[in-house]
Amino acid sequence: MNFFRKDIEQENRKRLRQLLDKVKVQSCPDEWKFEHFAVSGLTEIGFSELNPDVLLVISGNGRGLFDCSSLKKNERDNTTDFEIDYSNLTCYGIGELKEEKIRISGLHGGGLPLGNSNGDSIEIMALDWPKIDIIFQPKWSSIYAEKDGNKCFRIYSSDTLKTYGFSSNGNYFIIATSSDLLIFKKKET
Repeated sequence: MNFFRKDIEQENRKRLRQLLDKVKVQSCPDEWKFEHFAVSGLTEIGFSELNPDVLLVISGNGRGLFDCSSLKKNERDNTTDFEIDYSNLTCYGIGELKEEKIRISGLHGGGLPLGNSNGDSIEIMALDWPKIDIIFQPKWSSIYAEKDGNKCFRIYSSDTLKTYGFSSNGNYFIIATSSDLLIFKKKET
């Protein structure tokens, strides 16, 4: 028995392509603002659970802390003499987070929340692999729902995506590649 039907696969790919082509390309969703940082050799990131405004970024050149509320880099430790627990995907922070074991996501696995309590979410599509398109879906909308496609935004494309997702409080989301960090912050109303 053949469970693989090429015609069904081709029809599905065609439908997904049509959905993706309808999505507006916009670097930042309307109710958000963002900052771009160059981070050479980025491997993992993790939000503090004690202070979800603070993001730990790990690279081949050390660790840094970013304050997502101000969209600024706070601290940098250029030493590479630190341990990452790859079994549990954790790493101790630096500076104000030096005592906190932070859950990380990136090159070695893990993941961040893909949505927040306001119904905003992130979806990825890889129809042109290895390029991955990152779709922002506001307020419970979905790129896969025909009626919602025009509400979504294609905000980034990359072929070196490491991780993406929201902070635990949902006020921030990030996109991290091997060389770029984009931090998005919900605008205050």
